[in-house]
Amino acid sequence: MAVETSQALQQLHHLLQQLEDAETLLAHGPKRIAAAKRKIEAAEQSCSEQRDSIRNLKKAVDQGSLNLKSHEAEILKLSGRLNEASSNKEYDIIQGQIQSEKSANEELEDQILTLYTQVDDAETVLEGLQDDVKELTAKCEQIQQEVSEREPGVRADIERLNAEIADAEGAIPTGDAKAGYQRLRASMQSSALSEVQDSFCVACNTKVITQDCVRIKVGEFVTCRQCGRVLYSTDE
Repeated sequence: MAVETSQALQQLHHLLQQLEDAETLLAHGPKRIAAAKRKIEAAEQSCSEQRDSIRNLKKAVDQGSLNLKSHEAEILKLSGRLNEASSNKEYDIIQGQIQSEKSANEELEDQILTLYTQVDDAETVLEGLQDDVKELTAKCEQIQQEVSEREPGVRADIERLNAEIADAEGAIPTGDAKAGYQRLRASMQSSALSEVQDSFCVACNTKVITQDCVRIKVGEFVTCRQCGRVLYSTDE
């Protein structure tokens, strides 16, 4: 009877561990999907920010082009005034203004060319980011398919294990012992039980007193005085 009790508790412990593993696997699927979706969202956000950057660069190009046209118009206007200059001094002043406008135009042209290069580079970066989104989306779909295909089998395992655990729990005496075990299982899951090896509780590495070792050997319900787990022994 004592051996049978320990074997039953050992089996119960193994079943609880299998159930915990199966439940962890079941919960891991949605977590993997959520993590994959977060990566997609981050990549899409990077795309959005890159598009904003491109728009700002193009606005700067447009503004530069407007400024360039404004300077060109001013040059034409000043060139027309040269013929109307009433003195050499006035002529020289207008020439200086024209030269200043031309210098400003040259700087603007350089800035606009630089901006065009930045736009091209930014659009190349955007293409790479969009490829990242496509790749992450395909990966997420693959994960969703894997999780969907695996879930029915995992749920079936959980259902089977729960039924087997219900049967194995018959080794726990009714009354206070059963209530104590149920509290332990609710808070510690598969860690509600622990094996005794060489008179030590494997879970907390505390020495089990001789009296409790004897009680375990005769098939009594015993909990660890240190960690509270239900104890069983596989020693002959």
